[in-house]
Amino acid sequence: MLGRLGQLFAVEELRKRIVYTLGMLLVFRIGAHIPVPGVDTRQLAEVLSGAFGAGLFQFINLFTGGALQQFSLFSLGVIPYINASIILSLLIPVIPALKKLQEEGREGRKKLTQYTRWGTVFLALLQSYAMSYLVIQYQLAQPTVGFFLSSIIALTTGTIFLMWVGERITENGIGNGVSMLIMAGIVARLPAEVQATYLEISAGTVHPIWALVLIVVFVAVIALTVIIQQGQRKIIIQYAKRTTGRRVYGGHTTHLPLRVNQGGVIPIIFASAILTLPSSIATWIPQLNWLRNYVEPGSLAYLLAYVVLIFFFTYFYSTLVFDPQEIAKNLREAGGFVPGVRPGQPTADHLSEVTNRLLVVGGFFLAGIAVLPYVFQAASGIRSFVVGGTSLLILVGVGIDTIMQIEAHLVMRQYESLVKGSAFLGRRGL
Repeated sequence: MLGRLGQLFAVEELRKRIVYTLGMLLVFRIGAHIPVPGVDTRQLAEVLSGAFGAGLFQFINLFTGGALQQFSLFSLGVIPYINASIILSLLIPVIPALKKLQEEGREGRKKLTQYTRWGTVFLALLQSYAMSYLVIQYQLAQPTVGFFLSSIIALTTGTIFLMWVGERITENGIGNGVSMLIMAGIVARLPAEVQATYLEISAGTVHPIWALVLIVVFVAVIALTVIIQQGQRKIIIQYAKRTTGRRVYGGHTTHLPLRVNQGGVIPIIFASAILTLPSSIATWIPQLNWLRNYVEPGSLAYLLAYVVLIFFFTYFYSTLVFDPQEIAKNLREAGGFVPGVRPGQPTADHLSEVTNRLLVVGGFFLAGIAVLPYVFQAASGIRSFVVGGTSLLILVGVGIDTIMQIEAHLVMRQYESLVKGSAFLGRRGL
């Protein structure tokens, strides 16, 4: 195994990418511990927990790697960026100008990325204003114009910087930059969550048997997540023979892989980000304080909305990344067909039918993973361990994607597989 890990640093380009990614993650963790000047952070966690609700506070704090608890420069994390991406994704199908940009290829995507950045700045300004106002309202900082402006600038700049870091990791490092930042925040909070759970069990508030059950569930969920994440339905594609001059083309068989969980962690991240908005609005507007009882994580209304949003984004994201009409058109032009299905519209209908069945399975899986922590907490009484389904799915999904990128670099240079027996990555060890 050590020899396989050594291969990572034997490839110069891969070594540079890994070191670059680790360096950027180190910068992220350092910034998460630099508090905004002028804030009394000793009582901040208790105040924010009461203002947002303990469940929502723990959730946001987990995604920011504890930065919110310390009111650091990165307190908002990449949540404004995620929200801006969600809003733009929802607007693309209904605004023809945005739809046209999406179809223009690379230049159009650049323009959409620019819109996402400006949307991130706008949302970061709103959220930093609300956070600064909340801190002043609870008398954790001096109500001066200087603090108010410096706090807004610091929090907004921190989010913009993290957005830049995420893009740089995607371009020059390993893995998706934003996903890597979220994963780093979750991993950073994991030791504290384990320690808090141990203290709960030691104090006698939780039966020790639940510690064993937690470990079993943890391992089982990881195994199931890997299986679903890598699960595929392979559609057989047959290419007809055709003669061009003296050469014969086609006549071979291949397959079109359709993933069970096409969206990966995207639907669950989008749903989680959207559900933070109602509770935040209820916190900032006193007249809507009654709404917090319905949007608190773990409440029945919250869980129902969570499941509905996960299914919505599962199907919505699939429409963005997979177009059966386009696939059927390309197959017909290339002389390919699905055995037993006529080319053209019947092929598109067949692909749509198969995709819809897969999305049902993927949606139920994501919804079950998301709801599992709340069910387990209600059954066991463990309140401190919030690294559950959502977080675990992100860790496993991002981990698999990162390993697959590393594998791709090793394959190009004919190195041995990083993971022994790595058939689940689409490649067997040499």
